[in-house]
Amino acid sequence: MKFKNDNEESVKYRLGSRKSGYDWYTVKPGETVDIPEHLGFNLTKIEEVQDHVEAKPKAEDPKDVDAGFQEDPEAEAKYKKKLIDIKGVGKKSAFEIMEDYPTEEELKAAILAGKEIHKHDGIDYAVKETFTD
Repeated sequence: MKFKNDNEESVKYRLGSRKSGYDWYTVKPGETVDIPEHLGFNLTKIEEVQDHVEAKPKAEDPKDVDAGFQEDPEAEAKYKKKLIDIKGVGKKSAFEIMEDYPTEEELKAAILAGKEIHKHDGIDYAVKETFTD
């Protein structure tokens, strides 16, 4: 079910089980998220209208994208490898982070500014820990 965060603050929720472990996620103000109905108690339910929905273009697969994030391909490759080498950060998460912060310097500046790097709290913490000097 789709929900939207109409609150002024971020809302956190967890998914998982005691057996497999829990993962914490953050929904920033204004963001929409597709989660089970019982987890959306702090969020506003979005009524889905199927008749007027336009088809969105298919998102590009991060594995197939060779878009240049940086002018220096060698620096980009090192930055991407450094992200992927962090435990819990895979290719998809690295791609999402690199979309918002194309260079390592921009990522470090965002960390120093106290910004959230990734919506998954475990990844957010691990990236901040790795890139903090």
